[in-house]
Amino acid sequence: MKHFSGNGILILSVLLMLAWPLSSTAATGSLRGDMNGDGEVNIADVTSLIDYLLSSGLEVDPACADVNRDGAINIADVTMLIDYLLGGVEFPPDEPEEKVITVGDVTFVMIPVEGGTFMMGATSEQGSDGNGRERPVHQVTLSSFYIAQTEVTQALWRAVMNDNPSYFGDPQQPVESVSWEDCQIFIATLNSLTGMVFRRPTEAEWEFAARGGNESMGYKYAGGNDPTSVAWYSYNESWELRGTGHHGPHNVATRSPNELMLYDMSGNVHEWCQDWYGDYSSNALTDPAGPANGTARVYRGGSWYFDEWFCRVSFRNSFSPTYRSYGIGLRLAL
Repeated sequence: MKHFSGNGILILSVLLMLAWPLSSTAATGSLRGDMNGDGEVNIADVTSLIDYLLSSGLEVDPACADVNRDGAINIADVTMLIDYLLGGVEFPPDEPEEKVITVGDVTFVMIPVEGGTFMMGATSEQGSDGNGRERPVHQVTLSSFYIAQTEVTQALWRAVMNDNPSYFGDPQQPVESVSWEDCQIFIATLNSLTGMVFRRPTEAEWEFAARGGNESMGYKYAGGNDPTSVAWYSYNESWELRGTGHHGPHNVATRSPNELMLYDMSGNVHEWCQDWYGDYSSNALTDPAGPANGTARVYRGGSWYFDEWFCRVSFRNSFSPTYRSYGIGLRLAL
């Protein structure tokens, strides 16, 4: 059932008043408001939208017809379209959508992270656990970006590289035993297969996403203040799996996500970031990418091998780009 009301009579009256040629042109495609697909938004599109709402049988593209982006196609979209043509309003911006990527038989999801400003480092929720590497706390402003919902799995690594370097072997566990330089080769190969420009997140992007971005609730760990609910780390290895013989990382996305629906940003495996390691300064920064050079690359996030102190959202450490460990993997960004 299409949504329409007696307001349609008023809209039809307005149509008569709008008989002069008034339009906004743009490239053809799924253009918002371009109901008839002629590459323009004009009075003919208002007529087509009303015809659709009056059950004329007209087929429409929801990307065009849901003008106000509220998830429904109704009289409010007609009103907004008319207001737009009269110059009274701008269309609300489209919300970024998840990107679902398939490589071979492996699918993974990239989550949009809206840009924003946050305080980076050992902020108050870290209590006495923050250390010198995490200070001084400083303001960071980031542009929007995408980050993977999970760590790169062994299945994805194999689909891209046709091998699996992991010490522990399970396709749904995060890949590990990969150096920063190994990850460079993986990402370059993935980009050649997909035509996209994947990378590792910068350290600032990683922390912003782990904190929940603009949806942050100010948690100590990624998704909560109780690490047992959001992270695989050394203590719940022994609590929950005693006697099972399990030792090592766990399947991704088997702990609770954070505010952005990102999994395992605390625990499971540490994650390489893009940056060279360097000391923090107190200066406010915009889209920082770390030092221009160095001897060690940053990793973040804690792992199954260490306790909850390493799982904190502000924890940071570094290793040589050639270092490999069964507790370090990676997460993709765009």
